[in-house]
Amino acid sequence: MSITVTDLDYTYMAGTPYEKVALKDINISFEEGSFIGIIGHTGSGKSTLIQHLNGLLKPQKGKVMVDGQDIWEKGYKRSAIRQKIGLVFQYPEHQLFEETVLKEIAFGPANMGLEEQRLESRVKWALELVGLPYSKIKDLSPFDLSGGQRRRLAIAGVLAMRPKYLVLDEPTAGLDPKGKKEILDQVRHLHKEHNITIILVSHSMEDVARLADRVVVMDKGRIDFSGTPREVFNQGLRLKEIGLGLPSVASLMVRLKEKGWPIESGVFTVEDAEREILKAIRGN
Repeated sequence: MSITVTDLDYTYMAGTPYEKVALKDINISFEEGSFIGIIGHTGSGKSTLIQHLNGLLKPQKGKVMVDGQDIWEKGYKRSAIRQKIGLVFQYPEHQLFEETVLKEIAFGPANMGLEEQRLESRVKWALELVGLPYSKIKDLSPFDLSGGQRRRLAIAGVLAMRPKYLVLDEPTAGLDPKGKKEILDQVRHLHKEHNITIILVSHSMEDVARLADRVVVMDKGRIDFSGTPREVFNQGLRLKEIGLGLPSVASLMVRLKEKGWPIESGVFTVEDAEREILKAIRGN
């Protein structure tokens, strides 16, 4: 099954002097079980696209199909789609409001109608998925947690709805290196161990190169191109033209190759770079 977007257009403030085309002719599928990174400079349409995936925005033209159903077809319950596709905005901890961690995570499932006796087990399950100790923090205020813990708590609140697809808009924005690593490690764990489909919007080329199976590049409201991380980050000139860079490791390897080092192109992870550099030094 998949999320499929067909011929999608969206314009903000259409028909006014402030009209801005946000999306134009978007055609893309997000296959179940995949890990997809979406990159693009500010204003390229990334956030507008993902808000269409679970019905927060309605297409002005085109369709959004989830598991074979048009989510804007008459009679379709969009409350159900927001359980199937969990969307985590930038700085989601700013939306925390309950007195305790337990109440915060239980809010969504309770509104779904989950029986009270099952709520606590659902909360425990969601917290464990993001690596937070249920027994130690369930009675704490969310605002007593660290920044990284609050971010993971917000993600747990979405996971408590048991979504098939998890959409993350800049999930590490504003975090220190430790908090960033915690979040990305948990996201990778959710994908690898629980087969949750991940759609990650990020400005970090390094994170996308390391985590994603497929990368989508957006520019001026359109999908410019897409492919595996290797295919995308081999297009360094095109990325530069649209205001994006290569992962730091890839930039280093390009410079080494330009200086005559016998190394492979398309290297963008630390592990691959280490292997290539050692091969070059040893001459094999």
